[in-house]
Amino acid sequence: MSTMMSFLAYSMATNPDIQEKLCTEIDDVMAYYDEPNYEAVSKMPYMDMVVCETLRMYPPVIRFDRHCTENVTIAGIHIPKGMVVAIAIYTIHHNPDIYPDPEKFIPERITKEEKEKRHPYAWLPFGAGPRNCIGMRFALLEAKIGLARIFQNFTFEPCA
Repeated sequence: MSTMMSFLAYSMATNPDIQEKLCTEIDDVMAYYDEPNYEAVSKMPYMDMVVCETLRMYPPVIRFDRHCTENVTIAGIHIPKGMVVAIAIYTIHHNPDIYPDPEKFIPERITKEEKEKRHPYAWLPFGAGPRNCIGMRFALLEAKIGLARIFQNFTFEPCA
């Protein structure tokens, strides 16, 4: 998650309007809490969108492999038992058919309505299915609490 937080800091420095909106949400929610916690960050939907968009643009793993356990045909393509299938996460996350203007940082891609328009496997920073990352929820919570604390006191600006 430290890599994700570094990319998020870069994204905020290069998108000050998004950073301002994120800081406003954090300040509004944290007015009711002494310190960031699970309840506080769960009331920050924009932070979730910013984190998820960061993970879309800069996935921690660019691909993962799966071994086919039985002969199968998907969309007319035969995959024999024993074949290794590589899932190119970075490529999926930067596919303009799925994410228009994929190189642009747009947190609003991650609203509930926008997510429902896409295939459930169009966002895979933690893998998917029964072999996805078991620490995903904890990692996201830990990162959001850390980010709330950081943005309460600092803003990011690009350097020369």
